[in-house]
Amino acid sequence: MNTPQPSITVHFVSEWRIRRPHLYRYLEKQFVDEFFSTGTLRLSSFAHFANHADEQRLDRSEGRGIITHVNSEGEGQTVIAVMGQGQNAYVLCTSLIYSDELASAFHTDSGFRINDIFSFANAISRHVPGFSLGIEGPCVYLNQRVLDRDMGRIDIDSWRTDASAPDLDMGRMTQALSNMAGDDLYFLKNLKHASQSEYRLLWSTSGQMNPFIKILCPEARQFCTPFENLRTEMGQ
Repeated sequence: MNTPQPSITVHFVSEWRIRRPHLYRYLEKQFVDEFFSTGTLRLSSFAHFANHADEQRLDRSEGRGIITHVNSEGEGQTVIAVMGQGQNAYVLCTSLIYSDELASAFHTDSGFRINDIFSFANAISRHVPGFSLGIEGPCVYLNQRVLDRDMGRIDIDSWRTDASAPDLDMGRMTQALSNMAGDDLYFLKNLKHASQSEYRLLWSTSGQMNPFIKILCPEARQFCTPFENLRTEMGQ
């Protein structure tokens, strides 16, 4: 991954239509019933993932990784940074796959499908205290949490407090490293979990972070279908 995964803005003369996926949230039936009854939904955090008892959901390095920038121009240039993203975000983990095998792996007996990702995420955002930024996307599965970059020749002197000073300005350096990482660390997972085909929704907040929060968002229910109804639709 030589550059951050891009996002796109499209302006065509004719219409260009992008098919959005359906997302599948695997849960125990009591929590599915609670969601469709009252609109109660629990959002977790990367900090909570690090302490999960279920091996399928345990990941002590969520949101963290190593960024390496290696450029061979001139005398060469190497930058290595250990970074973290998403520590101020609440997360909802879903899958692009609907299957009994995945339900069994997660030890769940129910769940719901998100039919309209944007409308669902927008509804939830209104109930996240201090909501400041949302992001969604599929996870990237790698053997190691290392993102290799070549961003071209970097003017590291521009990170200094002034041109002649040996000290680096932490704000400038942090911003440069953030640009180098893009959004990739939000979605980085170990290759052993690739069968989950995870797709994440994240709500960043400027407020006080907790390991998880429960929100009440009955308006989000209209954009979802319980698995029990899907089985009827699919003739299962």
